Amino acid sequence: MSAVPNSFNAVRQISVSQYELIKSDAIFNSLGRGVAIITDEKQLFAYMNSYGNMHYQKLIEAFKTLPKSFFYQESNIIDWGCGQAMASMTYFDFQNQNAIKQVIKSITLVEPSEIALKRASLHIKKFNQAIEIHTVNKDLDALVNKDFIKNEIHTHIHLFSNILDIDEFSLTNLLKLIEFNFSGDNYFICVSPYINDIRTSRLDAFVKYFSKKANFKKIESIDNRYGEWKGTWTRVVRVFKVTL
Repeated sequence: MSAVPNSFNAVRQISVSQYELIKSDAIFNSLGRGVAIITDEKQLFAYMNSYGNMHYQKLIEAFKTLPKSFFYQESNIIDWGCGQAMASMTYFDFQNQNAIKQVIKSITLVEPSEIALKRASLHIKKFNQAIEIHTVNKDLDALVNKDFIKNEIHTHIHLFSNILDIDEFSLTNLLKLIEFNFSGDNYFICVSPYINDIRTSRLDAFVKYFSKKANFKKIESIDNRYGEWKGTWTRVVRVFKVTL
């Protein structure tokens, strides 16, 4: 990894090359359309190969909507259901591309797959040697307040890439955790594919909860169905800020 450039595409290319050697329908199908909990390295390669670019493009465009003032604030990252930390890697890539010198104090990686979480931590170390990495090997329903560290920084960016539209976890529990553990300014980047209106409604329910707060600010809302964005890709994007 040390010889690989600090870019998402360069890191992804490692998986693409490895997957070329082993690719099969069985491995791809074991990903369960991208929502299965990964258990072996072949699946890591397959996921990055098949879904990496889609994650990257959605996230890069979402990051562009953040206010410039945010990038001057020292911040913590929370990468929810992080997988191999594609969302966080994309954020660091975005910083590098735009010569953004924002200090990221800590990153919390939440992921039920142990092998994916280890790979995520490796990826973050590649992009940022100085960052404090906190890993939580749990699914979202198993999280409790003590899983989250506290530091002196009260600006947080929450990354939800292809996770909020999945109905296998309780939004209620997640919302309570965020409200209890993240005082200060919170920026939310929520991206998912468009599957159907029911799945999208979960993202909107998440946003609606925070929209009732006095200092909620909607930053961006995008819905692109099949044929409305890049080729066959779809996207649902919600970006907002709230102070808790």
